[in-house]
Amino acid sequence: MRRFRTLLGVTLAGACALAVVPGTASAAPAVSQKAAAAIDDTTGAYYPLAPARLLDTRSGLGAPTGALGAGKKIDLQVAGRGGVPSAGVGAVVLNVTVTGPTMNSYLTAYPAGEARPSASSINFPKGWLGSNNVTVKLGTGGKASIYNHLGSTHVVVDVVGFYAADNTLTNRNGSEFWPVTPDRLFDTRSDGTGKMPAGSWIDYSVDFGADNPGIRSLVINLTAVAPANAGFLTAWSGAGTRPTSSTVNYGAGKVVPNLAYVQTRPCYEDWCTPGAPMFRVYTSQTSHFVTDLVGLIDDGSWGGGLRFKPLSPTRIADSRYGQGIPAALTPGAVRTVTTPAALLDETTVALAMNATAVAPTSSTVITVWPAGWGDPKPMASNLNPAAGQTVSGAVLSLIGPEAGFNVHNLSGTTHMIFDVVGTFYFLDPAAALAAKGAKAGTTAPAVVGTTSRASTGS
Repeated sequence: MRRFRTLLGVTLAGACALAVVPGTASAAPAVSQKAAAAIDDTTGAYYPLAPARLLDTRSGLGAPTGALGAGKKIDLQVAGRGGVPSAGVGAVVLNVTVTGPTMNSYLTAYPAGEARPSASSINFPKGWLGSNNVTVKLGTGGKASIYNHLGSTHVVVDVVGFYAADNTLTNRNGSEFWPVTPDRLFDTRSDGTGKMPAGSWIDYSVDFGADNPGIRSLVINLTAVAPANAGFLTAWSGAGTRPTSSTVNYGAGKVVPNLAYVQTRPCYEDWCTPGAPMFRVYTSQTSHFVTDLVGLIDDGSWGGGLRFKPLSPTRIADSRYGQGIPAALTPGAVRTVTTPAALLDETTVALAMNATAVAPTSSTVITVWPAGWGDPKPMASNLNPAAGQTVSGAVLSLIGPEAGFNVHNLSGTTHMIFDVVGTFYFLDPAAALAAKGAKAGTTAPAVVGTTSRASTGS
């Protein structure tokens, strides 16, 4: 039997070890016939994967060896590789890394066989090393096109999961997405851990009480803060050996975030609540890091979560031209972006986007959260661009009763761009209406405690 959850948001009971807190919400009535049928329909369901490399232009994996040149594209075969089925896949979740670009430029990922859209997936300066979480709809032959605008750059692509296109997948155990208002879970600068040494890791556990057994993955924004040298963070369940793929690639002294879908496993150590989902973050160089919770992925047993509809990348806001946002964001400014009606229907409650801060006048922090419910700005970040840097980041955000989201700029002045790559929706229109209008409905469980354990092993 699923539980009835009534608030969109996360309530942290503390950052120290906590006993299991009994659930206080009463059980909902038995799953309706509509919800029961939905559980057996894979359309829009998510399937997490162990990170697998699909492209590395340095070695010739997935494309001929050599940097991707100006105005060139790679039609990357995705379906049938890295655990992605050969058919029945609508979109994939990728981690795209750029290394050694010769000019300021950007990459655009889009469905193969379609005209290239006026949108970007990752923006970068000359000489940059960095990555971005990119959700892309698959096109002709199960391929995704990756285009580079200027100069040349090496490109590395890892797949971390996929969304079903229809109801043809033979694996019925698809998952649903449960968004939360972004909230900070862990911060090595303030939680007593301190800067983690090179080659070390932290095991994190997040306690959702009675809902722990139904959680398969967490969606987090993971930020590296002031690393001593260029390197990377890797987040994974902690099971088995560390994956060869990276989650966040950072330069020395930078503040670099990235959205991550991280598989979890139950924690049965003496430092955590038994059965609470856990994951591990490894750092290759001495660094602080910060973890913000964005949502969670269930194991397919709850029913009533969100499904995903992929779209070709669509620009909905560009403050440089007054589209969606009338002008650049000044220090402390909050602007509300309203989703164009053409991208919505009555079941849509959240967006998957790529957000880009364009050449801020000072180092700043960009935060996105749903509009229209009167919520204050959360203690979380989506982008952390340095002065003059144009940087992109994936954003998953609920949209409020007027189909909008807020964006806040901390300091300096910056232009902002938002490109939508898909929408999240309820299968039940009535549930969508309740969620949009009153922050009520079947939503994510609350966090009741968090714990961590650091290791200096390599």
